[in-house]
Amino acid sequence: MTPFTLSQRGNSRHIHGRATYAPLRRLRQCGFTLIELSVSMAISAILVVASLEVLRQQLDQAEVSSSSRFLQQTMLSLQNFLVNDDGSAPIDTGTLASGATVARQYVGAGVGDKTQINNTWGGRLFLEPLIGGGRSSWVLHVSGLPARLCPDIVQNLESTLNTSGLRHALAGAATTGEDVTKPALRSVALNANRALTTPLANVFVIKSDPYTPLNPATLSLLCETALPYFTLFLTSNNHAL
Repeated sequence: MTPFTLSQRGNSRHIHGRATYAPLRRLRQCGFTLIELSVSMAISAILVVASLEVLRQQLDQAEVSSSSRFLQQTMLSLQNFLVNDDGSAPIDTGTLASGATVARQYVGAGVGDKTQINNTWGGRLFLEPLIGGGRSSWVLHVSGLPARLCPDIVQNLESTLNTSGLRHALAGAATTGEDVTKPALRSVALNANRALTTPLANVFVIKSDPYTPLNPATLSLLCETALPYFTLFLTSNNHAL
């Protein structure tokens, strides 16, 4: 036995006269392997994407609810004003300055198209007499609504207006958004049977009178397009509560 070879006492054994030695213990592995890191990163990425999708859905739902509530308040304010006014003030075609508090200057004397509006989607509101409806019928033109939320906004708004007891008809048009600041005059009208109609090919009537449900076929034509925005035409009259 040389000075550099020491047997492991107590653990050595002899085989055919030769001493064997216990193998050195393996060092414990520290850290992660590349495969483990890759799997962890993939799982983390999936969780992040799932969280972002949930957050996007929550933001979309909040936008749908706020838009529907805003338009419901606008319709209700207009209705209350016009009923109380008893049709003596002419309906102005200028932009409304506030959807939640519609005052006489926005419906009567009018402020023209210089008035800006701040709302949940960045569009505009316009008010005009409804063609064929006489002095008491009117249409609210709502521009710049996001097309990706089209079916949700329309259906949620319909439910909100029905709950409020606001009888109405409804039409819409897909748009590029370039006409957000322009009122689409004479886009809808009442025919001889008092049903909503339109002379324009790109406008779809999705609720022809206050007593019919939404038309799913025309709602699909309105919402299933590649255009980024859509416009709504909400019609009512002074005594539709």
